[in-house]
Amino acid sequence: MRLKIRFLGVVLAVFAGAPAHGQTLYTLQNLGLAGASISTAQGINNNSVAVGYVDASGAFLYQAFIAALYTPGIPVSNPGVLVGFPATDAYAINDAGQSVGWALRDLGVYPGPTQTHAVLFVHDTAHDLGVIKGGSMSTAYAINQLGVAVGYSDTNASDVGANPTHAALFAGGKVVDLGTYPGDMSSVAYGIDSAGTAVGSSFDPNNNERAAEFAGGQVIRLGERPGDIASHAAGINDQGQAVGWSAPPRGGSHAVMFQGGQVIDLGILPGGTYSVGTAINNFGQVAGYGDTPTDYFTHALLFENGQVIDLGVLPGGQSSNAQAINDHGDIVGSGDDGEGHQYALKWTLTHRFVGPVRTGP
Repeated sequence: MRLKIRFLGVVLAVFAGAPAHGQTLYTLQNLGLAGASISTAQGINNNSVAVGYVDASGAFLYQAFIAALYTPGIPVSNPGVLVGFPATDAYAINDAGQSVGWALRDLGVYPGPTQTHAVLFVHDTAHDLGVIKGGSMSTAYAINQLGVAVGYSDTNASDVGANPTHAALFAGGKVVDLGTYPGDMSSVAYGIDSAGTAVGSSFDPNNNERAAEFAGGQVIRLGERPGDIASHAAGINDQGQAVGWSAPPRGGSHAVMFQGGQVIDLGILPGGTYSVGTAINNFGQVAGYGDTPTDYFTHALLFENGQVIDLGVLPGGQSSNAQAINDHGDIVGSGDDGEGHQYALKWTLTHRFVGPVRTGP
């Protein structure tokens, strides 16, 4: 049975500028849970069903995480459990209602070792997606409309000191090792499109991170802005546009779009110092977060038509972040209330697009 928990139904109307479409109106809804001081939303599908986690301990303990399913109009529920793995977390959900994440079990007394397995949540049950042969732990970060998931798995559980993680694809009961960029030591996949192309990061022997694409048995680097030394790809849409960040040797990262061999700078808030892109929909709208020029707290951001739009925070709150966006432009993430609580948030955009938006400044 799904765990039913009461939610806090706070809804705010907020405006932000978007000249190509007039004034953009969206509502900010607190999806937070009564009795739980920590929750977040990390994925959303085109039916506006979101997933994330709840931490009733109030201490950000992985061992206390419970995966959460936020369905409009009904109480928040747990999308599934896995026997022997009491803690769960959900990162992404497709339109069929399949969601993925991890299940965790303690292997000793806190803060002793833990072990996660990538899981698929379907109909109140978490299905173990397994690990790469020889590995012991895994996590799934994204799932496409066909039910193919990606994430990572370790590869050599017998040698903890030299146990790299590799980007992994989970499909049809099998775990496929997606490898690394030639010469690199480890990799992770964070997003996947409908054709099965994955994006994420590959790490060289010095642990330098580079955005990467995994497709057709090959791993290619997506590049960085001129002068930057690190990058990361967090998501990809069905038009082949990927998003993430690119960072210089010193200073803050900028949210970027990887498209057609180019790295497009999506910008920062005027006066801010950094931004990050976390997700992109099929119309080219990008969600993410960055700091503000007034207080330097992180705010959830929407990147569209060359603008960086501040999505705001809860009344009394200081920070927020955006983690996922659907094709309607609805966004989910989390934010604080100024009293030490973090709640899952949803920004519902009232405008709808019928064609691509401009991708860069």
